[in-house]
Amino acid sequence: MYKGATMKINVVERHHSSSKSLKEYAIKKTETLDRYFNRVMSIDITLSVEKERQSADFVVHLINRKVIKAREESEDMYAAIDRGINKLKRQLVKYKDKVKDKGTGSELQQKDEAVDVSTDLSALIQEQERKEIIRTDHFIRKPMLPEEAALQLATTDQIFLVFMNATSGTPNVIYQRKDGNYGLIEP
Repeated sequence: MYKGATMKINVVERHHSSSKSLKEYAIKKTETLDRYFNRVMSIDITLSVEKERQSADFVVHLINRKVIKAREESEDMYAAIDRGINKLKRQLVKYKDKVKDKGTGSELQQKDEAVDVSTDLSALIQEQERKEIIRTDHFIRKPMLPEEAALQLATTDQIFLVFMNATSGTPNVIYQRKDGNYGLIEP
C-alpha cells in the first residue's frame, strides 16, 4: 500500500503478477486525481488479466463516504489505466461542481452576502454603546461526522461551522486553521 500526502493508494493484482513499473505507473497516474478534488481519502486499484482482456478497476473513497468507481478494459494495461484515470477525473470534477453548487450557491450570491456582513460590522463599530444581537444563525441539525462537516466547511467561505456530531450526539464546532488543517471543538 502506498500512502500519499493526503490519500492512500492500494494496488491489487489478480490473475497475474505485473512489473514494478506498472504499479508505479498506476500510482503516479492516480496521484494526479488529488488536483481535481482534494477530499480523496483512499483509492483502490485492481489490475486483472483474463485471457487476452486486461482491466483496471478504480474505487475512490471520498471524505464524506461517497464512492466513485471506474472500470476500463483494453489489450494494453497502460491504456486501461489511462482511460480509467481520465474517467475518474471527469467524475471528480462533476462531483466537485455538484457539491459546490449544492453547498454554497452561486459565487455572485456569496459576494452579496459578504457585502452585507461588512455593512453589519461597520454599523456595529459605529454604535458601540448599543449592544444587541444583530444576526442569528442556526446550525445544521442533521447529524454528521466531522469529516462531512469539514467537506461542508470547505465548500463555503465561512470561518467555522457548528454541527451536530453523529457519533457523540452533541453540537461541535469545526474551523479551518491558518495552516490549512481543521480544528474541532467538542463540549
